Amino acid sequence: MNKKIWLFLSTFCLTFSFLDSAVVDKVIVKINDENIMKSEFDKLYNSALEQYKQLADRALTDEEITQLKQRVLDQLIADKLLLQEARKRGIKVTKRELEEGIKTVKSRFPTDQAFMQELKKENLTEKQFQKRIEEQLMVLKLVDEIIRKNVKQPTEKEAKEVFDRIVRIIDKKEDIKTLSPEEQEELRLLSRLVERYFDEQVRVRHILIRVERNYTEKQKEEARKKILEIKKKLDDGEDFVTLAQKFSEDPGSKDRGGDLGFIARGDTVKEFEKVAFSLKEGQTSDIVETEYGYHIIRVVEKKPKRKPDFDLIKEDLLQYVARKNAEKAYEELVEELKKKAKIQYLEKIK
Repeated sequence: MNKKIWLFLSTFCLTFSFLDSAVVDKVIVKINDENIMKSEFDKLYNSALEQYKQLADRALTDEEITQLKQRVLDQLIADKLLLQEARKRGIKVTKRELEEGIKTVKSRFPTDQAFMQELKKENLTEKQFQKRIEEQLMVLKLVDEIIRKNVKQPTEKEAKEVFDRIVRIIDKKEDIKTLSPEEQEELRLLSRLVERYFDEQVRVRHILIRVERNYTEKQKEEARKKILEIKKKLDDGEDFVTLAQKFSEDPGSKDRGGDLGFIARGDTVKEFEKVAFSLKEGQTSDIVETEYGYHIIRVVEKKPKRKPDFDLIKEDLLQYVARKNAEKAYEELVEELKKKAKIQYLEKIK
């Protein structure tokens, strides 16, 4: 499980992770003169567990569950220590900053009513919610202030070392099995991203007429009739972009004239991919059926597979190294605070 998930999960994200005070509770950890409650741990753990299951699309092993619980507890301890340090340093949040923070969270809900329902579900008053946002912003300001001062700036040499390692992994010339599981996961992901970037790609537009799984035969036939009518308009010389904007049922690309940008192999469903990569630049497909419905595909541009080129992704790798350096500075900050704090573990997490 990637460290970055835990670095930003509760401290750096303005999300709901509040304690329902109505529940009978236990203190599991005491940090200086403040407590971490069992229900607080359960809430964050259950949320993290659900997220991980969705990402991994499988159940966790016993070892992974143990690691997950430890990371959640470590994050809660870090949160508490950072908030205590922010208070100690007298860090303040301005009214405008608080308003922006609240706005950020509210924007994640479709309506104000949905937001209020979530507050009710969490047994929170608006005042309690605002206090929690203020505390999270105090921590953000503390971490930003300290890390900006102490973080090591990335160098081109470091970025090139990462690039060379990724190339060796892609060419299967480096064994990473001796690394920790999270380091392996991170390097594999980086390698896949780089390999994808330099692999064969096609820029495509499409027109989609949706066919939902619960459609009746009559509805499916109506959808096929629509796509056939659009295909005839194209064959008669009408503009693809205009027809996509008018008729396509893909909200993500409709306004852009059906433009999906560049896709690589594995980005789309197999039926779509097979046709897209078989067309030449400027060619338009016949009707293609996928699990989403009926498509007409046009290839706008093709890029052949290329050898990985450091200069083309140097800026991305510099950002990656900067992020790793910031993570290291964050971990060092938390470890320093732990050394100065009185931490008592009162209940074992089961």
